[in-house]
Amino acid sequence: MEVFGPLRVRVAEQEVSFGRADGRALLALLATSKDGESSESLIARLWPRDGERGVRRLETAIRDINGAMRRATGLGAEVKFVVKAEQRRSLPPVHFDVDWWRFEQAYVKANTADCDSGRREALRQMLDLYQGPFLAGRDDLWCLPLRQAALNQALTAVTQLAELERKQDPDGALGTLTLAVNRIDPHSEVLWCQIMTIQGELGRLPAVELTFRQLTERLSEIDAKPGAQARRTYERFIK
Repeated sequence: MEVFGPLRVRVAEQEVSFGRADGRALLALLATSKDGESSESLIARLWPRDGERGVRRLETAIRDINGAMRRATGLGAEVKFVVKAEQRRSLPPVHFDVDWWRFEQAYVKANTADCDSGRREALRQMLDLYQGPFLAGRDDLWCLPLRQAALNQALTAVTQLAELERKQDPDGALGTLTLAVNRIDPHSEVLWCQIMTIQGELGRLPAVELTFRQLTERLSEIDAKPGAQARRTYERFIK
C-alpha cells in the first residue's frame, strides 16, 4: 500500500479498486497509524458533521475495504482486513505493507543509528520511499498536517544525507540534492543553496550560475525570487 503520491493498493501487482470513496478515505487514514485509531477518532476526522450517521458510514467503509480486499486476495469471509482490538481499528500488518510505516521506521533509525553507515542507509530509504506528496490529490483537512510533516522529514533527510555524502562523494551528494529538487520540493532554497555550495567548492562555476538561474525560474512559478541566503551563496562563488 502506497500513500506517498496518490493512494494505491496492490495485490500481486494488480491495483485494488474500492466501491466507495468512504472506503478509500478510511483506508488512507488507517494507513497513517500502525497502532490504529478509535472509532470515535476516525468518525471525528473523516465525517465530523455526520453525528450518528458517521457510525453507519464507518461500518459501511469497513465492509467496503473487507469486500474489495477479499476479492483481490481470494481470501474467505473469515479474514478481516480492518481489525478491532481494545476499541481501536487498524490494518493488520500480516496483510498490509504500507510505505508510511516503513518511512516512519527509517526516520526513527536515522535518528538513533550509532554509525554513519547505518544513518546513511536509513536516510536513503526515506528518500526512496518518498515518491510524492503524502496522499496527493486528497484535500481532507486531516491530511494537511501529515503531508507537511512528511515533507519536512523528507527535506531534513535530504540535507543530512547530502552532508554525509559530500566529503567522500560530492557528486553523489549532488545527485541526491538534484533528485530532491525535482521530486520533493522544487522551491526549497536550502536544497538549491547546498547544490551551489558543493558545485562552487568543486570549482564548477558555470554550474553555479546555471543552478542559480534554475532556482530563479522555479521560484518564478510561485511569484517569488531568490532570497538573501541564495544570493549570498551565489555571490560567494560568482563575483
